[in-house]
Amino acid sequence: MKRVNWACLALIAIGIASFLAGCQQPRQWHLTARKEGDTVQLCLSNKLECPQEGGIDLDDISVYRYDSVQSNQLIWETSTDSPIGNERLKGLVTYGVPPEKWRNKLTPPALVCGKAYLVNPPAQFFALKCDGSVVVFDFPQLAEFFTPSAPTK
Repeated sequence: MKRVNWACLALIAIGIASFLAGCQQPRQWHLTARKEGDTVQLCLSNKLECPQEGGIDLDDISVYRYDSVQSNQLIWETSTDSPIGNERLKGLVTYGVPPEKWRNKLTPPALVCGKAYLVNPPAQFFALKCDGSVVVFDFPQLAEFFTPSAPTK
C-alpha cells in the first residue's frame, strides 16, 4: 500500500512540474535602433539595458519591410552557423550584416525612408524617417506610422 501512495505522490509531483514548466512566462524582447552611416544598428535584448550583460540566446533574425499596413515582404534573414553551440550574441546587429559566425540566408536591399521594418525577434518595428532619424514602435502604432499627419495651422 505504501508503494502505491509513493507512486501516486511521484506521479502528482511530475504532473505539477510539467504543468509549471508549460506555464513559464514568454521571454521579453526589446529593440533599440540608431542610424549608423547608410544603415541602422539594431540592439536586441531581453532586458531594458541594451546591449545586455552576457548577451542573448538567439539563432535567427528576420526582417520584413512594410510598404503599407497590408503590404510586407521578408527582406533579410540571417542565422547562426552552429545553433547547437553555447555562444551568445552580443545583441548589437547592423542591418544587413550577419553577426560573427552567422550567415545571411537572404541578403537585404538598402533601407528606404518612409518604410517600416519588422524585426523578429522582438516583433517590433523600426523605421528610417526621411529626415534621417530612426524610430522604434510596436504593431499598434503601425497604422499611425503610415497615416499622414494632419497639417498644422
